[in-house]
Amino acid sequence: MSDKLKAVKTFFLKHRFITNIVYPLIGVGVILLVWYIAARAVDIEMILPSPARSFEEFFALLTDPDFWLAVGNTLGRTLFSFFLGFAVAAVTASLSAFVKPVKRLLSPIITVLRSVPTMSIILIAIIALRSDESPVLVTFLIVYPLLHASFERALENVDPYTINMSKVYGVPVYKRIFMLYIPSVLPDVFAASKSNISLALKVMIASEVLAQTFDSMGVNMQIARIYLDTALLMGWTIMAIVLSFLLEGVVALIKRLTLRWL
Repeated sequence: MSDKLKAVKTFFLKHRFITNIVYPLIGVGVILLVWYIAARAVDIEMILPSPARSFEEFFALLTDPDFWLAVGNTLGRTLFSFFLGFAVAAVTASLSAFVKPVKRLLSPIITVLRSVPTMSIILIAIIALRSDESPVLVTFLIVYPLLHASFERALENVDPYTINMSKVYGVPVYKRIFMLYIPSVLPDVFAASKSNISLALKVMIASEVLAQTFDSMGVNMQIARIYLDTALLMGWTIMAIVLSFLLEGVVALIKRLTLRWL
């Protein structure tokens, strides 16, 4: 029996791509099973539709041109907000890591941004901006301080011994940046990006719901809720989950290609 177990273990170690597919599929299967059991226990579609009914609505949505318009608008705003937060965080984190007065100046600002309730930011933005602008600002303000903290921590964790040696041997600044700092921080940068890009999508949709953003995923979810069409609401929710997986998958793919190139 032990030989068989060793053989199975060896097989899975040699075929990691299989485990990378099998385990997530098992996890999805467990979720669907629990969902199905809960739906059967409630037995009221308006409260909790079955997975089959929800996916039926999801696939029906795929044939609707307005669905893709809403998805495209939400995705576009999400990516714009995320990349804006990424760019600003990269600049401010670099300044904080290397210029101590800037770190002292930004530290309370980042703390305040991370502490302010998301709902307060959404409501203030709705009052001040148009319905298509407020979700962008809200998503930026939520994502930026998280990315800043991650980038700053990554820069501060670069091996100080290697940094000192590069200075002793007179390595030019541009070479230190591209051959020392960037390769050292990239794993942390990609990890932060992967978790925050899906967060950006969730914040964007929540902001669209409250701002009543025209032609967006959030406003369509709100309309489904108003009409008590829970199956349709779950269909939109499935699309949001699919988008999150796709965005995280793209980040993971870029990470793999970039680290392989380095």
